[in-house]
Amino acid sequence: PKQHQSSMKTHGPYNSTTTIIKIDNELKQEDTAALVAFFSFLFACILLGTFVYYGSWCRMHLRRVCIYPLQKLCCEKGRRQLWARHREAVIRHDKRLADEAPLISEEDDPLEAQLDTLVGLEPLKDEIRALRRSLVVEQQRQTVLQLHKDSKVQAPHLVFKGSPGTGKTHAARLIANLLRELGYVQGSLVEVQRADLVAGYVGQTALKTRRVINRAKGGVLFVDEAYSLVEGDGGKSSDFGREAVQELMRDLTSGDPVVILAGYPSEMEGFLRVNPGLGRRFQVRFDFKDYDAAELAAIFVKIVERNDFKLAPDASPTAIESILSSKFAPALRRRWNGGLPEGLFRRARDALAKRLNVLTMSADTASTLEKRDIVQGAQILAATLGDAHDSAPTPPPPPRRLPSGFEDMMKTLGPVTAINERLDRLEKAMQRPAPPPENPWADSNA
Repeated sequence: PKQHQSSMKTHGPYNSTTTIIKIDNELKQEDTAALVAFFSFLFACILLGTFVYYGSWCRMHLRRVCIYPLQKLCCEKGRRQLWARHREAVIRHDKRLADEAPLISEEDDPLEAQLDTLVGLEPLKDEIRALRRSLVVEQQRQTVLQLHKDSKVQAPHLVFKGSPGTGKTHAARLIANLLRELGYVQGSLVEVQRADLVAGYVGQTALKTRRVINRAKGGVLFVDEAYSLVEGDGGKSSDFGREAVQELMRDLTSGDPVVILAGYPSEMEGFLRVNPGLGRRFQVRFDFKDYDAAELAAIFVKIVERNDFKLAPDASPTAIESILSSKFAPALRRRWNGGLPEGLFRRARDALAKRLNVLTMSADTASTLEKRDIVQGAQILAATLGDAHDSAPTPPPPPRRLPSGFEDMMKTLGPVTAINERLDRLEKAMQRPAPPPENPWADSNA
């Protein structure tokens, strides 16, 4: 008993209330941890769903707030130097007009050096020169008037109309690069087609188009074959394309992004008439004409230089023009346009590889295309693409002869016109109503 009493004094009596409170506190702590974990998971799901739904919007503002300022900060020195070169080129041009300075070389003008990569397209080049001049004049006007307001010149939306291979995509990439150098835009070029804008279900086209527009914010949006948006396979697909056009028109007034539409000439004219406000917002339009033989020869020379090859003295631009005119029909040149010089260069390079000896060739012969290489490549390419010359019109097929039994039957029935007259009389006779009886009351009197 004494030992039991001492143990009671040491450890105390068993208290059930204290145990219950302790267990309850532990349960409350576990419930609190579970609730915290549940709400944390719920918040993460909501955050993830918001980012997925507004992902393009978040990326657009991230580029605008963080990426573009960082790029401008890191490349500020190079941008200022490039802008100074553009400004100096405009000033020299004005001095040349006043007969105070010599002609400007392409090395001194960064714009002309890039425009030289385009063959032809003089109206487009003049428009780009006018854009640069507008920006330089606006900056100079602010300096003269001591204006601190940052008024930015807005680049126009463009429409490119032309056949395939006339350089529409190349021109769009060049314009996007030049607009970025000149300060009109900060982003890059986004190239899309109908499949990138139109969805297959109701209500999804606007969201899909909006994501593409947000991705192109601050840059240039190039829509190739834009007429296909309203020329679907009828019904719902055409309505979805019109929904994409409506969503695109919401951002045309602000000028961000700069939109370039491209397609065939007749189809693009019909596309611009789909919506009255669409043609009004695209007032700058360019026709990309089919290349002639001289322009195709100039493109071939540029392709050769771009691939670190050179032409032999006998392979002059005039000789290349003669080869293109003699080996390829005008219809074939119009159908392939800029793709023809590219294919001709690959074939000429293959002909050069067959002619060279690996053991004895030098660096000069390995990179020089001669006239015979181009002629051989043109022959192979013409045979691959089709007839090299204008073919005569295909004669109509000979009339089919009927068997002898049918011919005898046709002779018996007479000419075809007589047969048609007999059939017409028979049809009228079958459609003629029956004559009424002479005495309609005859049956009732009987």
